[in-house]
Amino acid sequence: MPATNAAHITVRSTHATSPQTLADAFRKLIRFRLFWVAGAFKLILGALVASTYLRDLFVPFVNYFVESHFSDPWAHFAQLGRLRAFPYPPVMLYVMALPRLLFSPFLASGTDLVTWRHLLIARLPLFLCDVLIALILIRWLPGRADRVVKYYWCSPIVIYVTYWHGQLDLVPTALFLLSLYLFRGGKHYASMGVFGLALASKTHLLVAFPFLLTYLFQESGARKVARGALIALGTFAAATLPFIFRPGFQQMVFATPEQARLFALQVEVGPGMWLMLAPAAILVLWFRFLWYRHRNWDLLMLYLGILFSVFVLLAPPAPGYVLWSLPFLVHFVCRGRKSDFVPLLAYSVVYLVFFWIRQASDLFDGWRITAPAVASLRSPFELVSVLHPDAGMLLQKASFTIMEACLGGVVLFMYLSGVRRNDVFRTRMRPLMIGVAGDSGAGKDTLVHMLCGVLGKERVTIVSGDDYHKWPRGHEMWQTYTHLDTRANDLPRQQTDAIMFSLGHSVMKGSYDHATGQFNEAHSVDNNDVLVFQGLHALTTEKMRALYDLSVFVEPAEDLRRFWKVRRDHAERGHSVREVLKSLEDRFPDRELHILPQRKFADLIVRWYPLESVSLEDSTAEPQLGLEMAATDEFDLADAAGMLHAAGLKIDFEPGADGNRQRLAIEGVITRHQLVELADRLLPDSSRMLRVVEFLPDLPGCLQLVLASCLNQRLSWQQHEFIARRTVTA
Repeated sequence: MPATNAAHITVRSTHATSPQTLADAFRKLIRFRLFWVAGAFKLILGALVASTYLRDLFVPFVNYFVESHFSDPWAHFAQLGRLRAFPYPPVMLYVMALPRLLFSPFLASGTDLVTWRHLLIARLPLFLCDVLIALILIRWLPGRADRVVKYYWCSPIVIYVTYWHGQLDLVPTALFLLSLYLFRGGKHYASMGVFGLALASKTHLLVAFPFLLTYLFQESGARKVARGALIALGTFAAATLPFIFRPGFQQMVFATPEQARLFALQVEVGPGMWLMLAPAAILVLWFRFLWYRHRNWDLLMLYLGILFSVFVLLAPPAPGYVLWSLPFLVHFVCRGRKSDFVPLLAYSVVYLVFFWIRQASDLFDGWRITAPAVASLRSPFELVSVLHPDAGMLLQKASFTIMEACLGGVVLFMYLSGVRRNDVFRTRMRPLMIGVAGDSGAGKDTLVHMLCGVLGKERVTIVSGDDYHKWPRGHEMWQTYTHLDTRANDLPRQQTDAIMFSLGHSVMKGSYDHATGQFNEAHSVDNNDVLVFQGLHALTTEKMRALYDLSVFVEPAEDLRRFWKVRRDHAERGHSVREVLKSLEDRFPDRELHILPQRKFADLIVRWYPLESVSLEDSTAEPQLGLEMAATDEFDLADAAGMLHAAGLKIDFEPGADGNRQRLAIEGVITRHQLVELADRLLPDSSRMLRVVEFLPDLPGCLQLVLASCLNQRLSWQQHEFIARRTVTA
């Protein structure tokens, strides 16, 4: 049936309003009044307050670099003995120096001269990084922009660390998030390049490298991992090359207490033997991440959040470290219930309490440039110590303990809840199993090829139903039976093999060689992440159907099937048109008896139809086709229909009702790029067991999109059922 332009289509508003690019996310962000209020507050605060780090170390360092016309600032400050001035690699310096250079005409000169204007200019690149992080989170969390504005943009931690204390950690954090954004968009090499820049702004990000490479290996294999690693390390080397071999740079960047924080907390386990807790915890996390059979995007984000939290939990406290984990913590709580933010809010409050009441508090000292009278006031630590000499230290210890406990609680909740969300991938020891049935020449092989594009060819093992024919070609029994007859196929053995595969075992089996018509010697077929059973009788037996996560029946229009059958058998087997048609007529009763009844058991029926008449005599012609799919009412094809219609395709969609199948017919053309964008909107993060490795253009790509959507919905149901069963059991 030809598709129409608008019949029966329902487009859901959630997709129309979800940001598709960072520009869309920006347009959404600026609609929030809270964005402007909080943004103005941040910039005003940034011009007024700064701790000794920004005021006495970072700004003078950048001043010298710009005013000396880009002389080596590390060599200069190392000669002065000011080794703590700037413990960061060059990219951090370049980012901070650019606005200082642009606004030089409006700033008084002098290395150690710091005014409120200097503070404001120093906050500009940090503010831009702050906005970039918010945009990426909005892009990752469609429909939750309001939560991103509340939980991240207005975070007390971000405001204190960046616009009060004056740490620069937003720069590497933003670059790292940008790297992940590109990574998620499939731009792996560009992602690795940006990650190299992030490393060249703060080398502590190196701890995330094994996690990224592990995920990249799952996505694209060892060759791309090697290239990606070379790009990242090459970018880092190129960015640091002007300074990396100079003694001043090495002394101030690599030989500082800042670099040693990761190894500070150690436990003696014997004479001269020390266990470094933070590196040990990082390795344990990586090995745990490596152990998963399937890793989805949520799991990667979860582990990165926990990874960076280790710096706070198992290293001496530094205000800026928590910024590394904050976007990942926010990403986690934004995807949950609103109440999930309460633990993070409690941690944020205790965090401020600790850093404002500790001995090195900058609560008043931060006002030294703009309000010296306030800066001269006694710190909270000193005020409490007046009551009792040990009271200040006791309060500092107590607040630190509570802060660590709060963060530990957040991380524990994040791990337990996050892992449970991913249990369908973690506990799924059996492979994903798909059954594809249809008549000879229906296009089953083509559809399986499309499935490989959705799931990744290296992760798919295809089991052909032809392997279970009882006799080789030319055997006398074929005079009695056709290949379509169930009695001519060893279906019990096929079923037994399917059960063994479902249990995760390898199977000894032979394979049918279409070139010779003979069976090859039995060999071991290894299990894989995905098993596709494809053949004439893939949906015939009830036990086989029960094993499938998705079942598909391929039934093109009969004139088109005959056209395909003639073309294939003529090209591959040298049969004439008359011989092929005679074979089809001989098989027709068995087709009606053994093949077509499988339709009613399929989750999805795929039907190709020609838009013009086809000639069996001209097998070289390529007819224009339309695509029709009929799915059970368990699935929701409305979203896919609406998106494809919005992309310019002709769509005819009829929702299922009263147990009837929903029907989606598609005609027209669409590019691979458009399909990738649609897949990004249609498939949520939890579908990372599904990886659309290669979209085909036009209608084949549309079929891939629908197949991926159906698989994702089925996996999602299984996940919810698993969690519900485990909850009831608990």
